[in-house]
Amino acid sequence: MDTIVSRTLSVHKEHEVLLKLETAGLTDELAQRVIDSKGNDLAIKVVRLISNGGFEATTSQKRAQEIMGRNFFGIEDWSALYGVSFSQKQLRQVAEFPWGEDILNSICPLCGKAVKDCHFAFVGLDRINGKPLTICKWQELHPATGQPKFYSYAPSAWYSEQKFAKETTMNFRWYLLHQSIVPKSEDKTFGDQKVMLTADYEVPTAVTEATKDLLVFRKTGNFVNPSRYARCEDVSSDGYRVDVGCFDESGLVVNDYWDGSRRYRIGVAASRKF
Repeated sequence: MDTIVSRTLSVHKEHEVLLKLETAGLTDELAQRVIDSKGNDLAIKVVRLISNGGFEATTSQKRAQEIMGRNFFGIEDWSALYGVSFSQKQLRQVAEFPWGEDILNSICPLCGKAVKDCHFAFVGLDRINGKPLTICKWQELHPATGQPKFYSYAPSAWYSEQKFAKETTMNFRWYLLHQSIVPKSEDKTFGDQKVMLTADYEVPTAVTEATKDLLVFRKTGNFVNPSRYARCEDVSSDGYRVDVGCFDESGLVVNDYWDGSRRYRIGVAASRKF
């Protein structure tokens, strides 16, 4: 028995769409392929392509997504979950995923798991729909009434006027971050923690680490570092190192401590070098 689909387009609009498709080269044979495609697959792909503003993932992006699974947040995810539109120039900038299958399938030097299982890959934005994507902007995108959220918000949050939260953005490029803090990096000074990173890794900025945490939740529903803080590259105006974490239902926490402090809940964040 055929599935009955409720109509959302007027007959006039359906006619206009068909005329556009025929002008673009839709033939009777191609139309029949759409009708015959298993699971309505071709029609779904066409609608997805239109929804993404004509974007189609490149071969390297598709392969990375296949390997990473839910640990991947690309152009299509930004469009679907945040309504982000990208220019053709931007799409060309991130067309190629920079880390190959050999790296994604390799053993992580930081924790011993497969990189694809312990890392999160995402396109980092410097701006979102025309506005700088800062930590403060993230608070606007995720208010306290929903999930994910922050533990405290501007103007009461101590960091709301800090440069690292109000001005610093990511570069527009791909990122590959270790999801949790580097294992056994707690109870160490920042200097000792940095030594634990191999040559292929660096400490990310606070907005990069916060972005990773939020996007992991949006993609998987999991809270990253629920009982640990991840030290980041930024320092606050008082010279203390910024750390991000202890992320659970209460919200993502942003804190700062001096580099020489050794605390059992503070480890270090790690980002694969670009």
